[in-house]
Amino acid sequence: MAPHAHPTPGPDLTAEHLAALAAQHAATADNERRLAPDVAAALVDAGFARHFVPADHGGTAGSFTALAEAVRTIARGCPAAGWSAMIMATSARLAGRLPRAGRKDIWGQSADVPIAAALNPGGSARRVADGWVLSGQWFSLSGIDHAAWALLCVTAPEDGTQHYCAVPASRFRIEDTWFTLGMRGTGSRSAVLDEVYVPDHLSAPRDLVWQGRADGPDDALSAPLPAAHPPLFAAPAVGAARAALDLWARAESRTGPDRDAVLTRSAAEIDTAALLVEQACLRLDAPGPVGGIDAARNGRDAALAADLARTATDRLFRARGSRAHAAQDSVQRLWRDVQTASSHAAVDAARSNSLFATTFRASLPDHEESR
Repeated sequence: MAPHAHPTPGPDLTAEHLAALAAQHAATADNERRLAPDVAAALVDAGFARHFVPADHGGTAGSFTALAEAVRTIARGCPAAGWSAMIMATSARLAGRLPRAGRKDIWGQSADVPIAAALNPGGSARRVADGWVLSGQWFSLSGIDHAAWALLCVTAPEDGTQHYCAVPASRFRIEDTWFTLGMRGTGSRSAVLDEVYVPDHLSAPRDLVWQGRADGPDDALSAPLPAAHPPLFAAPAVGAARAALDLWARAESRTGPDRDAVLTRSAAEIDTAALLVEQACLRLDAPGPVGGIDAARNGRDAALAADLARTATDRLFRARGSRAHAAQDSVQRLWRDVQTASSHAAVDAARSNSLFATTFRASLPDHEESR
C-alpha cells in the first residue's frame, strides 16, 4: 500500500463511519481471512497509521484514550477491522523507538504508512558490518497484506539479545499461515525473508523499545509497552462483545426473567470492561511517567476487561440456542472473534496477576501490621 500524502482528521472523528463500512465487509473478511482493501485503506485515511507517529515526523502523537474508543467503535462493526486499526497504531508506536534516521526512512514522505509487527522473535539473524542479515519466517503479523513495512523481532546469536528490525514490504514475501477460530479477518499471516540486509539505523534493542525509550521521543511515546499495550489489545474484544449484545437483544423474541437476566448481566459486564479500558488509557494519557504500580494496574484491568467481554459473549452465545451454531450467524462470528482476541498474550490473566501481586506487595509500607 502506497503512503498517503494528505493530512487526515484522526480516528476519533471517523470511527462511526468506519464501523459502518467495516460492517458491510465483516462476513467477507471472515471468509477470506483478510480485510477488504477498501476497509484497510479507509483505516489509513482515517489516521490510524499516523496516530502514534511522532509529531516531528508529521504524525498525530495522539492519545491512548481516543485510540481505544475508536477501536471499540470500529470493532462493533467488525472486530478484525478494529484490531487492525489498533495494530496500525501500536506498530507505528514501536517503530517510533527506532533511531531518528530509521524513522526518517519510514516517515520521510508521509506519516500515513501502515506497519505490521511481529512482537515475538522468529527467523534468524546474524551481525554484519553496520547491520543485520535476516532469514526465515515470522508469524502472526496482523494486516501484513496491507502493510508498507514490517517490524520483526530477532535474536542475536552472539549474546541472545533481541532487537526489532524494520523491513520494507518489497523485501519480504507473505505466506498464508493464518487459519484460526476467530479474528480471521485480521489476515495475520507470516513474513518470510531470505538474506535481507537491515542497516543499524532501522533496528533497535527490544529492551529499549519495551521500556518506551527512543532517540528523542515525543511524550506520547514514553509509556512502557507492558503498560501501554494491554488496554489497547483488550479494546477490540470489548467492542465485539458490545456488538454481540446488541445483535442478541434485537434478535431475541422471547422474554422472561431468564432472558432479562442474560441481557442485564451481560450489559453490565461489557460496560464494566469498557470502563476498565478507559481507566487504563487515562493513566497512560496523564502527565508524567507511568509508574510500576500503574503499569501493573493496566495489565490487571485489561486482562479483567478481556475476561468480562469473553464471559458476557459466552453467555449470549449459549442463550441464543441452536441458532448460534449456524455458519452464517453473526453472534457466532462475534463469539469466535472475542474468544480469539481475548486469548492474546497482552491480556493474559496469569501474567498480569503475577505482575500486579508482586508490584502491589512491594508498594505496601515497610512495617508490620498493627495487631
